[in-house]
Formats: sequence, structure tokens, C-alpha cells
Amino acid sequence: MPRPDVSVILPAYKARETLPRALASILRCGLPAGQIEVVLASDDGCDHRDLVPPGLPVSVTPVGPVATGPGAARNRALQQARGEFIAFLDADDSWEPGYLSALLPLARRHGAAFGATSVLEGEQQILRLPEGRHQLTLEDLGAEGASFHPVLPRSQARPFTSHLSQDVRHAVELLARLGGRAPLGHRAYQLRLGMTSVTAAAGFSARVSRAYRSHIAEIEAGVGDIPFALRPACAEVFRAKARLNDSYCLDARPKESFYAFIARTRDRGALPGTTRCRAAAATAGLAAS
Repeated sequence: MPRPDVSVILPAYKARETLPRALASILRCGLPAGQIEVVLASDDGCDHRDLVPPGLPVSVTPVGPVATGPGAARNRALQQARGEFIAFLDADDSWEPGYLSALLPLARRHGAAFGATSVLEGEQQILRLPEGRHQLTLEDLGAEGASFHPVLPRSQARPFTSHLSQDVRHAVELLARLGGRAPLGHRAYQLRLGMTSVTAAAGFSARVSRAYRSHIAEIEAGVGDIPFALRPACAEVFRAKARLNDSYCLDARPKESFYAFIARTRDRGALPGTTRCRAAAATAGLAAS
């Protein structure tokens, strides 16, 4: 069987309502179906094969593990992936049309590439991050308030941690190995907000605050595949995210989502933590562009 160009890692937990939309967006990625495979990481005891649209190559990780978390589910899928490159999509999110055809050439030339992040409430975009940029930096990961998703060579795909915000940690380590920056494609990962989103769960802010402290402690202790010189800048990413989270807890309006808060407050100028994150990036010799 020919090796696919891209394996799409897709964890699925109680996602029957949203998974068809995610899979349909993969069909519109801009690459022929024969060049991709979807590795569906079941985390709810179901294989979901009945939801797969015709013509989309899908393999499913062995059914059995339940509620192990997105990091563990992605790790199972990575072990099964055959593609030369890896892309990521969550079952409640989607890609803009042409996502892979925009990012894959950049990843081949530069070692990895990221899409912008489009935050949607329903079908309305409330944020598109970062604005007006052609590169993503470590500073952006801390200052923008959103997660960003890479297309990267299989050889660069390290295991995910079990902490919350493990996708940010994965991106932080990747960017550090690339020298602190990577190109941004002109198509976006669509982060879709809903009542079932992880960030909408009760107590999420307190739990993610603890996770940020764990990420900082591990990075400073030498855990993870991060060049030594960039460890301070990587730890600062999570300090900046913690400051954003604290600001949200203090200043959010009643029932205001985290991303709605970010959209409202970024219009007033620099978000909390941006200055320190920029200073850490400058110390490491990085600059936004």
C-alpha cells in the first residue's frame, strides 16, 4: 500500500454530532484522497466507521480505551500513522477549504508549517489569530490566547503529555526545535466553540491554571525535546497564558467565553502578559514578523 503524504490525527470522544463535519472538511483539504489517511483515535469505545464519508481513507485505533484524554488518544494514533507528514484535527473542529494544500508545501520547505486559528461561535468568526502575519513565533503562542496546529514531518512528531493544554506544549516544543518560528499558511484551523468544548466545562480555568504550572515546572526541569537556550522562552509561553487566564477569571463578563473575552479585550490594546512574552522572545533572539 503506498505511503500517504499526510496522516491526519483525529481523537474522538462522544463526537457523533460533530465528527461528520470534521471529516467533511478533510475531504475539502485540497489534496486528493489518495494522498491522505485519517487515523481516528477512538476514546469512547466506538469506532465511528458508520460516520466516515465515501472516498475518505480512514483507519481506527483499536477500540477499548475510554476517556483517556486527547493527548493519550493522539499518541495512539501517532503510533499507527503511516504518513510522511502529520496534521491534527479535533472531532469538534474543522479546517478551512484548501488547508493541507496550503500548509503541506510550506512544511516541506521549512520543516513545519502552521495554520492560523479561526475561532467560530456557530458560523460566525469572532477571532482570527495571529492577525496580518506570515510567521508564528513562541511569543504568539503565549500572547494570542489560542492554540495553533502544525503540519509537520512524522519524524518531528513527539508524544503528547497528559496535561491540559497539551496541544500548546506540543507546538511550543516544535517551534523551539525550529529555532522559535515557523511559516503560517493562508488557511485556518477552525476552532469551534460549543457547550461540549473542553474550555466550556465547569472549573476549566482552575484546572488549566494547574496545568500551566506543570508545563512550566517540566520545561524548567529539562523535560521535553527543547533546545536549552529556548527553555526560558518556552516556559514564558505558559506564564503568559496563565496571566491571560487570571485576567479572564477576574474581568470576564457573566457567561462570557474565554475567546469572547479575548476578542473584546484585544481591541483595547495589549493583552495581559504580552509585554513579558515579547521580552523573553527578544532575549532568546526571536522577533515577530
